[in-house]
Amino acid sequence: MSIIDKIKNSRWSVVLLLAFVAGLYVLQNEAVTPFVESVVASDLFEENAGDLAGRDLSPVAVVQCNEFVRQSLGAEHPVEFSSNEVKTWELSGGRYLVRSQVSEQDETGSWVRKNFACNVEYTGGADSDLASWDLQGLEIRDI
Repeated sequence: MSIIDKIKNSRWSVVLLLAFVAGLYVLQNEAVTPFVESVVASDLFEENAGDLAGRDLSPVAVVQCNEFVRQSLGAEHPVEFSSNEVKTWELSGGRYLVRSQVSEQDETGSWVRKNFACNVEYTGGADSDLASWDLQGLEIRDI
């Protein structure tokens, strides 16, 4: 006969069951719940929440990405950015993904179109200031 069978058949089985349930109740209220409440009260899950205050900075993110693309391509040739082919996604906490097109004039004077994807993060400060944005990633490809 195993120990579990002995406990089931003993007169203490109900007492042990009640003690086990009471122990779980105390553990839940004295350890688990306070820990969860402390994690929720911390700033662990907040990302620039104070700076953004519910604002959508997508249009500004497009302008900043255009400037990062302009810097990446260099100043040797003129560039023009498409206003029709722009897609913007707000990721979280001031991070934006921008997909668009740019046309760059080459040495012969002809225009070469390129797609680009830009991942930027607003770090605080003036929206229009390039220093308030951090370039997380940039990819430019010929069409």
